[in-house]
Amino acid sequence: MLFTGLLLFSCSDEFLEREPLGFVAPETFLNNEEELNMMVNGIYNQVDFMGVANTHFKNMNPYYNEALTDLVYGAQPWQGWTEFARGQGNSESNRVEWKWDRNYQGIARANSFLLAIEEKTELDPDIRKRGIAEAKFLRAWFYLDLISFYGDVPLLLVPGDLENSTPERTPVDQVRTQMLKDLDEAIPDLPKTYPNAEDAGRVTQGAALALKSRILLYGGEWAGAAAAAKEVMDLGVYSLFPDYNGLFLEKNEAQASNTEVIFQVYYTATTSPSAQNMMLMNWWPSFCPTLKAANSYYMANGLPITNPESGYDPENPFINRDPRFAMSIYYPGGPFKYAAMPNLKVFDFYMLGQTGFKCRKFVDEELEQSNLQRGQGENKIFMRYGEILLNYAEAQNEAVGPDATVYDAIDQLRNRVGMTTLSEAMPGLSKDEMREVIRNERLVELAFEGLRIFDIRRWKIGEEVMDDAIGLDNRFLKQNKYPGDGNGITATWYYVEKISDTRAFVPTRDYLWPIPQKEINANPNMTQNPGYN
Repeated sequence: MLFTGLLLFSCSDEFLEREPLGFVAPETFLNNEEELNMMVNGIYNQVDFMGVANTHFKNMNPYYNEALTDLVYGAQPWQGWTEFARGQGNSESNRVEWKWDRNYQGIARANSFLLAIEEKTELDPDIRKRGIAEAKFLRAWFYLDLISFYGDVPLLLVPGDLENSTPERTPVDQVRTQMLKDLDEAIPDLPKTYPNAEDAGRVTQGAALALKSRILLYGGEWAGAAAAAKEVMDLGVYSLFPDYNGLFLEKNEAQASNTEVIFQVYYTATTSPSAQNMMLMNWWPSFCPTLKAANSYYMANGLPITNPESGYDPENPFINRDPRFAMSIYYPGGPFKYAAMPNLKVFDFYMLGQTGFKCRKFVDEELEQSNLQRGQGENKIFMRYGEILLNYAEAQNEAVGPDATVYDAIDQLRNRVGMTTLSEAMPGLSKDEMREVIRNERLVELAFEGLRIFDIRRWKIGEEVMDDAIGLDNRFLKQNKYPGDGNGITATWYYVEKISDTRAFVPTRDYLWPIPQKEINANPNMTQNPGYN
């Protein structure tokens, strides 16, 4: 990871401490740009530190959010996600504690920096303002994750909350107001781009505007969300990377050439490797797309498979689909290329995992087995221009209706992969019809990137979509040998549905996670979310 320099903060798991969390005395530090960057880097380090300590799963954030949704079955119960997808999560789950702790540690680091920098007026004004802006962006980033998972949370704005060591939960709307205030103050002090390669990965104006758009979208503030997304679009900095399949690969991650990336965490294969190739390909049951995910992709002609005019063939269900389908999912009988397994040319039952599918997105098919085991240098993309187009389309449709700019935003995404545009396939949609199309477009364009859980929660569709995880029965995913073609094999496949995992969703409980039990025990003012008492 890029931000692995000197950490100037402690890593206590308790955020509600009377003493500032790892606070560095202003008189002994923050005397120059290098020291400022070191302190800010310690805040960045918490962005991608949401998994289980000392395991590869910490490097699968945010992708493993998808295992909480209808798109993925995370088959290993010890991963911690399966229990929540099944409606069995509780306040002592390691995932519940880990996410809470890491976000509040990031907030504590940001608060410590913002307090310390107040007295350092002798620093270069531009560097000082930029550091403050970065800290405010990151504080907003952590709070968005907190309110998205826990709802009302304590709003802490000073180190360790020196004013109150047992704070009450702050309503989501008030937390959101502070997040937007932080971003509005940060935006003018952040650069559009950084001229120096060593600053790659730091937040920019575009990142702050993109986060603002996401916050407003999640809060249902449509006009504001559309306006913030449009500001990103009008910066002239970002555009869609021409190769959807290559967007996430290490060879294409240079910011100069991949202008779709807005905010990412950097990894290096030698010092801080990422693990997604290992997790997605080697550990086969860990991240398995569901049949619902596969069926969400329209046909290449832009029509859903449920439309009688689409040309969908149940006997050949994966033919002539949205090109993003084959770019995102390995499917039975589909082409398979992987340097680590050179003898396999077709994705067959040997590789099928728990649902009959595996994730192709993020996978570097050129990796040799030795590199696969070690980990790679693929960066983790947290925000990209494709999301901004979708944010704009959804917010503009809700605020104004399905005007030409809404169609254009979706058309750009489809043009990238050579698919029939929405303007051609479905002209003249109503607002309600467009809403359903946009929601599905978000699902397929952003599939497996960790954002689906937030859409399910804000759209309040959990009871509709969180039914059993359906896959294909591996025992029947063999080529039909009757009749044979001389060697007993034809290209015909059987597809037999099965329940891969039994799910449960209680709407009065499962739109939020529980507050960690240790926080309830330690703080008499902390209340629990409904259904977890």
